[in-house]
Amino acid sequence: MRNGSQAAAPVIHGRARVFSFIGLLALAAPVVGCASSDEGKSITYSLTAKQNYDKGMEELKEENYPEATRFFSFVKQKFPFSKYAVLAELALADTQFARGAYQEAIDAYKTFARLHPTHEKVEDGYVAYKICECYTQDMPSDWFLVPPSYEKDQTAVRDAYRELSDFLDKYPDSKYVDDVKKLRRDVTSRLIEHEVYVARFYLDTGHSKAAILRLESALKRYPESGREAELLLVLGQTHLEMGNALKARDTFSRVVQEFGTALPARRAQLYLEFIRKRHGDNPQNRQGDATPGGSPSSATNG
Repeated sequence: MRNGSQAAAPVIHGRARVFSFIGLLALAAPVVGCASSDEGKSITYSLTAKQNYDKGMEELKEENYPEATRFFSFVKQKFPFSKYAVLAELALADTQFARGAYQEAIDAYKTFARLHPTHEKVEDGYVAYKICECYTQDMPSDWFLVPPSYEKDQTAVRDAYRELSDFLDKYPDSKYVDDVKKLRRDVTSRLIEHEVYVARFYLDTGHSKAAILRLESALKRYPESGREAELLLVLGQTHLEMGNALKARDTFSRVVQEFGTALPARRAQLYLEFIRKRHGDNPQNRQGDATPGGSPSSATNG
């Protein structure tokens, strides 16, 4: 029996070696195969990192986001030391942006910038620009069945303004500067609309001082908004409602002088004529707490 046991042993070891050899062959074989995407579409992976990355970019171009995500994730996992692994990481963020998942895209872009601070797409401002785009795309929109965007919470709009301003400070020579400036003008206009809305609410509800503080703060915070004339017009209206005819006249005069024939300037001219008729050439400000001083209602609708 001892001899039989010794004779059987080489056969067992031989089978083990065969199985091990087959396993090694499987591991050494090129990474090629098929997989099913989230939507059930079968995709075929290729031999190299570049080939799979290129396939992912093609799927992204065709707006096949699940398939693009599969290819980029495959490159990251199977070719971690390839330059295409880094590009695939950025492409995953681009895919999130393209499919409208802006918060996920923001996280992905910020992670990329933190892990690869010297990457050319970080240094030239591309990543920061895409983050700005995410914030602007995520702002509340106007839809006829819901209140206008300026009546909604403005947190996302203020976040967008902050990111856009930071970009202009950090990347003054970036090729994306002009686009960012345009985005910031649009975002600033949204913020101004909200400030005017709140100031008018205060004015209509008898909180004139609060309206003045709101408007003066907006003028300081957004000095190049392109909406200064509108802010000044509402500020003048508020002073007039408070009985501060002198401050109102000075404010309306500034609108006329600085903004020429624009609509706010024409309306300001009507207010100046009203003040001259009501208060003469030397209007005064009301002393103490303000009480409504009257205004030309037709001018507010003109």
